[in-house]
Amino acid sequence: MGRKYLERFIPIVDAIAGTFGRNCEVVLHDFSKPHRSIIKIANGHVTGREVGAPATDLILSLIERDGVTEDALIGYCTKTRRGAELKSSTAFIRNSAGGIVGALCINIDITPYASAKSALEELCLIPNAIHGKAEAEFPEKFESSVDNLIKNLVEQALRKNGKPIVHMRKEDKLKIIRDLKERGFFLIKGAAKKLSEELHVSLATIYKYLEEISAI
Repeated sequence: MGRKYLERFIPIVDAIAGTFGRNCEVVLHDFSKPHRSIIKIANGHVTGREVGAPATDLILSLIERDGVTEDALIGYCTKTRRGAELKSSTAFIRNSAGGIVGALCINIDITPYASAKSALEELCLIPNAIHGKAEAEFPEKFESSVDNLIKNLVEQALRKNGKPIVHMRKEDKLKIIRDLKERGFFLIKGAAKKLSEELHVSLATIYKYLEEISAI
């Protein structure tokens, strides 16, 4: 039960490497010969090793301990001699008596992914504020028509006020108009008329409220 037993895991090496691509090195170790423990390797260019290469210092230390209770070490970080960062996992292979006779190791070169992660984080970076206000207060909307833009701005202002229109006092309506003015609402042609219809007041009242706000 030695080498032949471990050779049963060779198809798994190829299957994992084939699934995750050339940045994923998969190694099958035979612990009976630590000085040339690798009996199968796929994508060996990741660490620059090949069949017949020795066990790593980590594996040697585990063999020396002779009593490892873990079934696997998952997702630990390592580095190659050329500085590539690896995410590694080692699954131990035991014989019928429970002794560790080998290991299946996966080493993924995450260097290109880490570079992509940094680039994506920079690209997706969102400023904390726009004109001193939290962005969540007025997320940018990309509307396909002026009517939709007006409707969206009015709905946001009403939602922010939090009162049904029938219960609004003059102060509430002034607040809504002030909020909309700050957001450039009245730069849109026809916006004042649409707002007067929504608030159930005359167009003249809207302009009067705008004058009051400007006078403050």
